[in-house]
Amino acid sequence: MGMLKAIGITSLLVAYPFLIAYLARQGFASAELLVFAGLTLWRGYASGRTALRLGALSLTVALLAGAYFAQVYFVWLVPSFAYLWLTILFGQTLWSPPSLCERLVRLQYPDLMPGMVEYLRQVTWAWTLFFAVNVPVCALLPLLAGQRAWAFYTGVAVYGLMGLLGVGEWLYRPRRFPDLEIPPAWETFKFMARHGHKVFQGLKA
Repeated sequence: MGMLKAIGITSLLVAYPFLIAYLARQGFASAELLVFAGLTLWRGYASGRTALRLGALSLTVALLAGAYFAQVYFVWLVPSFAYLWLTILFGQTLWSPPSLCERLVRLQYPDLMPGMVEYLRQVTWAWTLFFAVNVPVCALLPLLAGQRAWAFYTGVAVYGLMGLLGVGEWLYRPRRFPDLEIPPAWETFKFMARHGHKVFQGLKA
């Protein structure tokens, strides 16, 4: 069940830029914003954290305002909002350790070898910066390059860049830690699909 849920969520994330572009062309931009506003409010309330609830409420108000005024450009900002959320999620763990990447690794390996905590903090920094850069990139693309370029980047290219970042780290890790036992990537993926949600338990923001 956990694996099917992970596949379903991943498929939705990959498809949503193209879905947004299609609905906007059909004149349903406001409906798309209403859906995201509802999901944002629900996710923020379900978090149980005051900071997340306030952030979700603010974003919901912004999305509803965009839907009310029927601003099509607001639809193209949805990925920017998502990456802003991820920037905050990853970034706040840099100031309130353990870092998010350390939390993920400790789900599978509670005892870390010396130097791993510092290394995982650096990896968290890399992902935080990656998400932060994508906030303005995704916001400016529809204005500077058009809707097709935006849909391609947010629906295809950005996931390729994520894959390169993840594979690059996976290849670099044994060079940084020669004695570290690294399981097959597929086993790690299956484990994280089933248990990855636990990493968000106890986050303060």
